Amino acid sequence: MSIKSRITLFFALIMLVIEALVLTFIMVINGNVVTNNPERRLVQVMEANLNRVTFTDQEFKLDRVKYYTKGVYSALYDEEQNVIRGALPAEFTAEDALQDHSLRRVQCGEQAFYVYDMHLDMFVGGVWLRGVIDAEPTGGSFMTAIIAVAWSVLPVLLILSILGGYLIAGQALKPIKAVTEAANAISDGQDLKARIGATGGKDEVSQLAASFDNMFDRLEASFEAEQQFTSDASHELRTPTTVILAECSYAQKNAKTPEDYQASLDVIQRQAEKMSTLVKSLLEITRLDQGTQKVNLEYADLSDLVHVVCEEQAIVARKGIRLQTDIQPELYAEIDVFLISRMLQNLIDNAFKFGKENGYVRVTLHRAGAGARLTVEDNGIGISEEDRSRIFQRFYQAEDSRRSQGGLGLGLSMVRQIVLLHGGAITVDSTEGKGTTFTVILPEHPRKEEIK
Repeated sequence: MSIKSRITLFFALIMLVIEALVLTFIMVINGNVVTNNPERRLVQVMEANLNRVTFTDQEFKLDRVKYYTKGVYSALYDEEQNVIRGALPAEFTAEDALQDHSLRRVQCGEQAFYVYDMHLDMFVGGVWLRGVIDAEPTGGSFMTAIIAVAWSVLPVLLILSILGGYLIAGQALKPIKAVTEAANAISDGQDLKARIGATGGKDEVSQLAASFDNMFDRLEASFEAEQQFTSDASHELRTPTTVILAECSYAQKNAKTPEDYQASLDVIQRQAEKMSTLVKSLLEITRLDQGTQKVNLEYADLSDLVHVVCEEQAIVARKGIRLQTDIQPELYAEIDVFLISRMLQNLIDNAFKFGKENGYVRVTLHRAGAGARLTVEDNGIGISEEDRSRIFQRFYQAEDSRRSQGGLGLGLSMVRQIVLLHGGAITVDSTEGKGTTFTVILPEHPRKEEIK
């Protein structure tokens, strides 16, 4: 049985129990309170009134007698059958003689009454007590109408509750059905963009649907990253693989001396190292894309970090390029030290590759508003306006003069990802033949001592 059917059945059973309890209550009220036997009620009231009559000091005490209660009218008579106290209904017009302990039905026009008389004799005198009650109380017809309405309305309510339960269950479980359909579509490979389309409700099922949508987004992103990685790897590995195979074939056919074999091995080693570097870089940038690269943020002295990286890079400077620095001290930021070091190394290495011989690379770090402004400037070949908007794309390399430097086209893409992971921004300003400046803005934080 489906969940919807079980919920509907539960609604129906609950409503059925409620209706049974209501009907039982009505029947109990009908049988014991409103429409109980009028003759018995008349006798009970009259016997109670008779017990309230007392005889003290040669005199009847009648103050405790209840002359109207529970629909019973009572009247006291003397021995000559004259009314002493109390009154009977105006509709009771019969002149019926008093008869001790006699319960009888008396017709007065169209209305019938029950009459019950009782005599109290105290030897020196006595009193009569007469009680009258309507033989057909109006409560009977009223309760009859209530019962008729109950039997008519309650089945309708039962049907409505079943329909309502079915609709409510269907509406509540609709996102779950959508979850199933979307999951099936994705698992079958039909549509990786299939989504449940949660409307933002606050109930548990809507939140579940929203969670599944988020999960599907991550699955799609992971699948696309896998496709991108496969495409990138197959594309970039094709050239070194072709070179290695060609060099192996050449060595097998043409190599005669150890020098020939060594030359081929050198070619193969260079291409293998290029492949290794490529695969490592691809894995790193894919982890950054997917957020699987763990970012270990810590409050660190950004000024000190930039200073250390620049000292290390100055040792490996190329083409007689001078590395200049202008670093404002004691700038603190919440950063991943390893990733920021990698980002700065890539920018400086990029500037060395495309810088002018005997030129300069200038690294500056200054406070800028609520952030830190880091720039890496060179006076090299520059970047054309056409290429400027594409240099952060994976594997993109500009004109032949840049490709000749032997890069993979992944460095700047990785730089951009690292900056974004830190909530920063990166821009580039360049003029062909004059040089390039990369500017990174990172959020700044107070010194550790101030934080504590």
